[in-house]
Amino acid sequence: MLRPSPDRSLPRVGYVLKKYPRLSETFILDEALALEAAGVDVSIFSLRLPDDGRFHAELARVRAPVEYLPEFGSASTLASFRALEALDGRARGGLGRALAFLDRLPPDRRAGLLVQALHLAERATRQGIEHLHAHFMTVAAHAAYLAHLLTGIPFSATAHAKDLYRESVDAAVFAEVARAASAVVTVCEANRRHIEERLVADARVEVIYNGVPLDRLPADRPPRDRRLVLGVGRLVPKKGYGVLLEACRLLADRGVAFRCVLVGDGEERPRLEAQRDRLGLRGSVELRGAASREEVLGCMTRAAVLAAPCVTGDDGNRDALPTVLLEALALGLPVVSTPVGGIPEIVDDGVHGLVVPEGDPVALAAMLERALGDDRLWARMAEAGPRRAAERFDRARTLDRLVELFAGSARRPELAVAR
Repeated sequence: MLRPSPDRSLPRVGYVLKKYPRLSETFILDEALALEAAGVDVSIFSLRLPDDGRFHAELARVRAPVEYLPEFGSASTLASFRALEALDGRARGGLGRALAFLDRLPPDRRAGLLVQALHLAERATRQGIEHLHAHFMTVAAHAAYLAHLLTGIPFSATAHAKDLYRESVDAAVFAEVARAASAVVTVCEANRRHIEERLVADARVEVIYNGVPLDRLPADRPPRDRRLVLGVGRLVPKKGYGVLLEACRLLADRGVAFRCVLVGDGEERPRLEAQRDRLGLRGSVELRGAASREEVLGCMTRAAVLAAPCVTGDDGNRDALPTVLLEALALGLPVVSTPVGGIPEIVDDGVHGLVVPEGDPVALAAMLERALGDDRLWARMAEAGPRRAAERFDRARTLDRLVELFAGSARRPELAVAR
């Protein structure tokens, strides 16, 4: 299939990702498709091979070529020296700084990252990439930064959540990468405040909300099951599904007619299944496992309420701007969630959904019961959600700022020496 003709007034952009594709990262899929629709010539460089086993059908619409950078090994290391030789004198000036940066990373990551960064630098130069963009301020951003040092190609990175809030985040490493970037994009104002107050105060930080492709959401809206509570997301601690199970037990004890379906998979699944069985909820709570985006959106069109009881994990990790909440609002599905990260920027309490304190199953049960039982409130929230999605989270609108950022930082036609 032929790629769409790119707009030559826009830069050629290389996306640097840790692993592509991933079932849980629909925001990257949406971004790539929207960039291509806007005429941006996109190439994708992935540091790891995919291992999810399932993929979204919309991946077939992405026209960008995907290159998997060689991982550390004897052949790839020898090839990386050839890549270095192919780069011009700018690489020699940046190599010392690149090695100094690598010395700040854990020893077991240094050699492999250097090999991949050399391959990235050579391929990006050969392909005429004019801007590099990474998702997550970890290994992908580190690779883009190293390639920038070796070539002068400007770069940016999107910071999400785990790369900001985990206690293991190295503030000094984050700050070095952020200061060198043309911009650090982040997905909510809560993240921006955290970056500027805790990580680096003198870098350019741009808030660009993750958008959702409103024009590609399901048009068919079947009758809703007014008893169905839906949870969607990876089964990891920060999602708070253990709290949801406790709330379900309280709903059952009160005689509330409901059933709960959790869609997703992850490290917490065995613990959650054991908790469900211990609480006597096997008949009313289903852990359905991972699903495609089409299946998830189908569930959203039938559910009565989306439960997203996000919490701050023991390691500091938390959600920032959960895509599932944006999709729920767009589909007229009221939500019950918590004021973690950027969630208050998505949901106004009592308008688009209900907000409860994190880690509080009693409050969660009360608000789920209210959402299930108060038809007039439910109808108001269902009507308000799509308006909020269109005003604030339409991918067609949020993308413009990202394209402007890429175009404003790309160095054309001569790439300047890395600063």
